[in-house]
Amino acid sequence: MCIKQKGLQNLNKEKEIETVTLMVRRYCWGVHGTRGEALCPACNALLEYARERRDRCPHGEIDSHE
Repeated sequence: MCIKQKGLQNLNKEKEIETVTLMVRRYCWGVHGTRGEALCPACNALLEYARERRDRCPHGEIDSHE
């Protein structure tokens, strides 16, 4: 894998984590009534789990067929 591809993988990984973070935050706001950057303990645990899973993904980049 060339350096350019590896850099794109890191950007896509960061974008995926950002997207999941926004989704969990909106869910927590709507269902649990949290505000600002704070999440309830359950949603915070879910977000940490999702980040760990993405960081440990053995398949690296997921082909999005753009």
